Amino acid sequence: MIVLLSVLNKAGWLSMVKRTHEMGKAGLSIPAVLKENKLLTPYRFFQAKRDWPQIIGKQIAKYSYIKDIDKNCVIIGVLNSIWMNQLFMYSQEIQKKLNDYIGEEFIHSVRFVRSGKKPAPVVYETLDGEEESDYPSGRIGDVVLSDDYVQTVRQETSHLPERIREKMAALRFAQEKRRLSMEEEGFRHCPRCGRWLARGETVCLFCRLEDRQHKKKLVHDLLIQMPWLSLDQFAHEIGAGRSDRLYIELYNEVRRDCIYKLIERIHYDSDTPEDDLFLALFITRKTPVELTDDHVRNLANRYRKKE
Repeated sequence: MIVLLSVLNKAGWLSMVKRTHEMGKAGLSIPAVLKENKLLTPYRFFQAKRDWPQIIGKQIAKYSYIKDIDKNCVIIGVLNSIWMNQLFMYSQEIQKKLNDYIGEEFIHSVRFVRSGKKPAPVVYETLDGEEESDYPSGRIGDVVLSDDYVQTVRQETSHLPERIREKMAALRFAQEKRRLSMEEEGFRHCPRCGRWLARGETVCLFCRLEDRQHKKKLVHDLLIQMPWLSLDQFAHEIGAGRSDRLYIELYNEVRRDCIYKLIERIHYDSDTPEDDLFLALFITRKTPVELTDDHVRNLANRYRKKE
């Protein structure tokens, strides 16, 4: 059976659309309807807010969330300043992942804001059911503490003022119950910093980011000394192989960041002759003796703001 429905089009006129009374999954037809009415991108952005942990990773999603969007700028709420600094370095990667998820170049920039806590989560029903959590599946409140531990906590908090004594003891009890519950279900500590590891991790995300930042500084220091290095020359200097994906990624990332900063200085006429030389070295990968003054000057003028 086919039914014609009257709907308002963009100009406010009624147009006729065809609907068949055939059973099917709504998820297959909803995107087509939204796309026809230019609502698919906002709908996909709403889905991105819901699927943030799948887009960016569960560990990062614990400390951040999509807060809002301002035109084509996505605003990411971050729970603390440590993660603000870490995520800022990944803004381009976050932008790319969101655009890949949405299906078009909808996000043009990413802005991070400090947010004390996440908004209350919305419950969504999925066909696949709930995902495995990185927290104990049992009730932590059901964990029974030993009498010795309870007595030790009571003794250590006995000197506190009465108004906070019970609160402090309750906090210690909750922490110990969580520790016992995590260990019982096979969770382990990071061997370097002692934080709890997510399932499948051998080193926590904080330590991995710290390692990456340390390696990035080594790459930056080397390229500032020798900005003309090709990838093969760089790999030889730093002692890495062409199969080392992290060093290849950092090589390209540091070069790109340096070039963008130098171009920005030249564009706003705040550059120095050294800036112009470094830009030429980075872009051409030639040594200083291979460049002429005219070459450096002409290259810099290509990026200078036109009057």
